[in-house]
Amino acid sequence: MQPSPVDDEEKDRLFVGALARGLYVLAAFQPGEGALSNQTLAQRTALPKSTVSRLTYTLTKLGYLSQDHDTGYYRLGLAVLALGSTVLGSYDIRRVAAPLMRDFAMQHTISVSLGMRDGTDIVYLETCRSQARVSVQLTVGSRVPLASTAIGRACFSILPQAERSQLELELAQRYGRDWGALSGRLQAIRSQYQQNGYSESFGEFEGDVMAVGVALPSPVPGMPVVCLNASGPAFAFTPELMRSQIAPALMQLARQIVP
Repeated sequence: MQPSPVDDEEKDRLFVGALARGLYVLAAFQPGEGALSNQTLAQRTALPKSTVSRLTYTLTKLGYLSQDHDTGYYRLGLAVLALGSTVLGSYDIRRVAAPLMRDFAMQHTISVSLGMRDGTDIVYLETCRSQARVSVQLTVGSRVPLASTAIGRACFSILPQAERSQLELELAQRYGRDWGALSGRLQAIRSQYQQNGYSESFGEFEGDVMAVGVALPSPVPGMPVVCLNASGPAFAFTPELMRSQIAPALMQLARQIVP
């Protein structure tokens, strides 16, 4: 448990206690965890639960936390990513990835995207479309479901066990009675990923979209998992073509972005 920032506030007249309390709440989240309750956050920050409740409400309004509507628990929001980009300024993965992704899209006439998990979704951080007349129409900021997309399945496949177990609970809550069949499919995809080094989704997210996905090695300890996918229309990309040509090329692209 961390000491309360109130102690520091009393010692230093320049210390802004309200700001410190909010930052203490954000710092209470640990890698690999799911959503946390106000009670847990109060225990970790040594702040009164009533104070934590006001802070989590405010941080949610600002986008630094997101709240699960069913449980009322909180997880870090995407606004935290904007702050983290400054810390990662010396290694901006999007800056490194973008030109390589553009070359990949042009060479293979396929769309390629970079994404990161947010709850049970993947949020696109960068995307490059091919010059083909028909391409997958997703842009930066687009959200896609983790469970049925190649990029999400790649993320699922490489998560540490504790984080994956928590994610499975969240997915079960999201999909309800459909989770049994979907869980079996994810486990099969994970086994395939461990064997082949990539995931696939052939018409399972959108009926006319073929996609493969891979996870990038983390360039910074503690950084959330970042994944790539390559996707194209079913009339132009068969499962055989995706497996034999696009998947190996995507795996090579991942190694170029993070050697």
